[in-house]
Amino acid sequence: MIEGEKIRLRAIEEGDLESMADWLNDPVISHYVGGFSFPVSKSQQRRWYESALNDDKNIRLIVETKDDNRVIGLTGLWQIDWVNRHALTALKLGADNIRGKGYGTDAIMTLMSYAFYQVGLNRLWGEILPFNVGSYKAYVTKCGWMVEGIYRQHVYRDGRFYDQMRVAVLKEDFDRLSNASEYIPALDTKHIDIPDIDWAFKRDEKP
Repeated sequence: MIEGEKIRLRAIEEGDLESMADWLNDPVISHYVGGFSFPVSKSQQRRWYESALNDDKNIRLIVETKDDNRVIGLTGLWQIDWVNRHALTALKLGADNIRGKGYGTDAIMTLMSYAFYQVGLNRLWGEILPFNVGSYKAYVTKCGWMVEGIYRQHVYRDGRFYDQMRVAVLKEDFDRLSNASEYIPALDTKHIDIPDIDWAFKRDEKP
């Protein structure tokens, strides 16, 4: 369980699959994301879940509220490059009546802390459509992400092509945020004093 201030992130369970299928099939939610998919059935969603269990390059996490354990969305780390230490991320909030309450920003900050301080990544990147004002404010304005480039006419939506922004954040960008320390786990750093290995071996040597 990964704790934020208002939300927690946890692994996907079978009981989440119906909500995930509903979000994927929701035309309003689909309008604001850059990817594309055909309508998904419950059986297709279950087959996807079973195939994803052993996927070590994609970490998908459910977003739920801390106060009432309500499932409100999905986030994660996709296309993880373990050598160069970067990954794609995104946030999809599908529950009703949650807008403007800080859940999105808290989820982004929580995931950044997890990616940088637990997984060991150095860079996260994502893509935002120009009319997705909410995502732009959450990532760029509030969470320190930067626009690195524009894909011209990259996404076809509702009969026309739209540009798409590439945004990204480095660990050092996260560390500079005024509230970053609130999300970095305060772990116990006490440790055992390890004896000098050479001395330990020499002590047991016979003359």
